[in-house]
Amino acid sequence: MGKNILLGIIILFVCSCKIPKSNIEHGSTKEKKSQDTIVLSDKEKGVIKNVLVKKTNFKVVLNTVQDIKHTKETHKDWMSNRARTLDSLFLLDNRTFLVKTTSYEYKGKLKFYVHTLKHKADSISIKPFLENAQGKTTRGYTQNRVLMFAMKNDKEANFIDIPEKLNPIELREELLGILYEKINSDVILCYRAKKCVYKDFREKK
Repeated sequence: MGKNILLGIIILFVCSCKIPKSNIEHGSTKEKKSQDTIVLSDKEKGVIKNVLVKKTNFKVVLNTVQDIKHTKETHKDWMSNRARTLDSLFLLDNRTFLVKTTSYEYKGKLKFYVHTLKHKADSISIKPFLENAQGKTTRGYTQNRVLMFAMKNDKEANFIDIPEKLNPIELREELLGILYEKINSDVILCYRAKKCVYKDFREKK
């Protein structure tokens, strides 16, 4: 009996020594790496393959939301009326694009913007550039903002821009929740420093 127990211990010891190195790494090094690196699931990878199929005018959407006031040119910041800030997302030549900005307030405390992005050449659509933003991460100052892009028409895109700075997080999240319910289109959503992803809000309607 004692010999059988001893033999069993020896076998267990030998088997444990032969555990593949990859399994050991999975429990230590690889696990640590996954904490530092966001890995897209198969479902999320599939989402990135989608393209925008619907158009929406965010100004029209915002007109239907209670407690939102259109303040026109009252508020401005470094992203207002400038295409240069979007180069890293869209890989576009900022000299060929125009941006027109208008400002809004939510409950008198949260200040945000709607930017309209238009190509100077009427024959060129910005849709491919917009779709190219999927899977990319906002950088620098843009990582402190929520950006929601949609096609306004065949040649123009518009996007809602909610800055983090000076805006209470409670109101930011509250406004986003309302917009997710109100918007009836597919969009490219860049949520702060996370990767920009395709979202189809039509599914909720």
